[in-house]
Amino acid sequence: MRGKRGAMGIEWAATIMVAAVLAVTLLARRLRIADPILLIVLGVVLAIIPSLPTVIVEPDLLLLLVLPPLLFWHAFIVSPREIKATAPAVTLLAIVLVALTALTVGCVLKLLLDLPWPVAIAIGAILAPTDPIAFLTVARRLGVSPRLVGLLDGENLLNDFTALVIYGVAVEAALTDTWSAPHALSRFVLTAFAGAAIGLVVGFMISTVNRRITTPSLPPIVTLAGAYLAFLPAEALHVSAVLAAGVAGRTAGARSPIVDRPEGRIVGYGFWNTWTFLLTAVLFVLVGLQLPVALVGLTDIAMTAMICLAVIGTVVTLRLVFSLGIGLVPAPIARRMTVTRRRWPWAESLIVGWSGMRGAFSLVMALILPLDFPYRDLAIVITFSVILATLIGQGLTLPILIRRLPIERDEVSPRERIRARQEAREAALDRLDEISEEGGISEEQEARLRSGYRNHGGEDAARAHRAELEMIAAERRAAIDMRRNGRISDDILREIESDLDMRAVLLHEHLTDPGRG
Repeated sequence: MRGKRGAMGIEWAATIMVAAVLAVTLLARRLRIADPILLIVLGVVLAIIPSLPTVIVEPDLLLLLVLPPLLFWHAFIVSPREIKATAPAVTLLAIVLVALTALTVGCVLKLLLDLPWPVAIAIGAILAPTDPIAFLTVARRLGVSPRLVGLLDGENLLNDFTALVIYGVAVEAALTDTWSAPHALSRFVLTAFAGAAIGLVVGFMISTVNRRITTPSLPPIVTLAGAYLAFLPAEALHVSAVLAAGVAGRTAGARSPIVDRPEGRIVGYGFWNTWTFLLTAVLFVLVGLQLPVALVGLTDIAMTAMICLAVIGTVVTLRLVFSLGIGLVPAPIARRMTVTRRRWPWAESLIVGWSGMRGAFSLVMALILPLDFPYRDLAIVITFSVILATLIGQGLTLPILIRRLPIERDEVSPRERIRARQEAREAALDRLDEISEEGGISEEQEARLRSGYRNHGGEDAARAHRAELEMIAAERRAAIDMRRNGRISDDILREIESDLDMRAVLLHEHLTDPGRG
């Protein structure tokens, strides 16, 4: 802890912050607003309360505690089919636009403040990656095309890596006065390859361990440990820890429907959704507590405000222009960005451009700047200002644009959902035929399962429950095969899998405790 703004004890301060996070959580659900939008408001409120203590967290500690689970879980739940379908646009947004944003913001800061180039580029890299949470919250509620959702999801999965590579090189150059373009390029390639290899090994290790676990509370612990087991060795070896955690999450996520048990998945999703929200809330609380100290360290508040406005305008305008310009790329690339194979419509381009909200990842990069980094206070203030402006300004107006613009709607998921359930049910009934031929259940039990897909008692209830579990397993295999063949998305698979998991858990309870039946 460094410095204080008032005499309030840490216990009362912690009580206020916990209550505030709880209120934000409940209010976000009631207002149907994405959590980061209200969390940034919470950060502002904490910043203006004069009696709260100021907390300065060791940057390395924050890096190691927060980044691994956030990166791992996002990769775990991402849907690769939609990302693959929009690969050219993902590449443009996640690599080209990120690098261009870091460079452009760096040029603006160099022009206005004459900052050293490494310092200016580092701040630009902090502001380069976007956070899709606010967009995804709105998009899925309003039925936006999965292709557009996958595009922004894929961008977020890769832009963190690109931004961190630029950030790492720039910070190193700022602290050591060294810079080499060949060194930066070779580092980019080497760290990517080595990080991905570590992540792949850890991802398979997580799946292997979870396959053998029968206690529902353990898989979330294994996956959380896996996030750190991928990130920490990569960080120690100075390779891409971001890519290591991401690849580990994607590998474990792809294998989860096959190897994880229903009870473990149910507990795991609840755990991870809660854990990642708490981590994000902690980040916004920490920046709210550090912001007053950062402002005190700046001598000219009016000049700082002007710089923040200039950077906000640069970040928002650059993304809009770049996204609208994607529609002008060569036709073979542009046609791959829509389901209809036509050129990418202007409305989708506008939505992508307006979805460039900054969030938790930019906060992490700002907070983990070394304490002796030049202009660290300025970097924190600018980062907070950009996040505040984009989340409030773009995040709250995005639903209006989505409702009013002629963008492609989600007409695919409902059809996929119906087809997947039909084929899964057919696979279950085929399995029921096999069980009946093997003499596994009586004709009465077969009739009940076939008509109502549920048995409510009787002396042979256990046999019927076991038969239904096998039918559920057949449904699961059919859904997994459809995902593997690209006929349904990972989101549809998780939706079906969630229903199957709940039914399987209830049947297991009936088998272990017959009195429930």
